[in-house]
Amino acid sequence: MFGLFALFSAGGESLWERIVTWYQSSLLHELLTYFNERYFTVEFGSYENFSVGAGAATTARNMILGLASGIIVAAIITAHVRIGLGGFVRKLLKTESLSPDSAKTLMELGYFRSSAIRRELAHGSILRMVVRCRETEESDKAELDTEKTSPQVKKTHTGYQKAPKINFLTAHFYIPEDLRYRADVRFDKTGSSWRAVAMAVVLTVIFTAALCYFLPDVLQLADNLITMFAPK
Repeated sequence: MFGLFALFSAGGESLWERIVTWYQSSLLHELLTYFNERYFTVEFGSYENFSVGAGAATTARNMILGLASGIIVAAIITAHVRIGLGGFVRKLLKTESLSPDSAKTLMELGYFRSSAIRRELAHGSILRMVVRCRETEESDKAELDTEKTSPQVKKTHTGYQKAPKINFLTAHFYIPEDLRYRADVRFDKTGSSWRAVAMAVVLTVIFTAALCYFLPDVLQLADNLITMFAPK
C-alpha cells in the first residue's frame, strides 16, 4: 500500500518513470524474474555431433515466447469477437433485423450503453463485415445520386474515405439477408467463453515452460541417437 501511495505522490518524475522505478523494486518484479529464469529460459549444452551457436538459446526462447504470446492474443481476440461483438450480431439475427425496413436502433437492441459496440460500429471493421447502418447507406446513395445528376459536383468517393459520423440515438442497424449465414458462422458463440480463454492461457503457459525446460534434453537425446546409430 505504501508503495502505491509513493508511486502517485512522488514529485519531479513522470508517471511512467515512477511506474518503472516502482516495478523494479517491487515483489512483482522479483516474482516475474524468478519464473522467467526458472521456467522460461533455454540453456543449451555442448553436443558431440553438432554445434549450437551462442545466441541459439536466446533465439529459440524468443521464438517460443513469441508463438505463445500469439496464441494467447488470438484466443483473447476470438473470445472478444464471438462473445462481446457476437452478442450484438446474434441479437440482430434473433430480432430478424435483416433489411433496412426491419433495422433496429441500439436502444431497441439494448446496446446503447455499450461503448465497445458503439466504438466498433463507428471506427472498427469487424462488425462492418456483416452489419449495415440504414442512415449511412441512405446518405451514401443520396450523395452518389447527386454526383450522377450534377456533373459539376466533384466526386469524393475513393473507396477509402472516412465513414460518416453515426448518430447512435437515431441510427438503425441490420444484417443483409445474403450475409445472414456468414454472420451466424463468424460470430457463433459455441465453444467460446472467458473460462475457455483462461484455460487456453494456462495451458499455453504450461506448455511454453515445458518446451523451454525440455528442449535442451531433446537436443541431447538427438545427439545420443546420432552417436548410437552412426557408422563406426
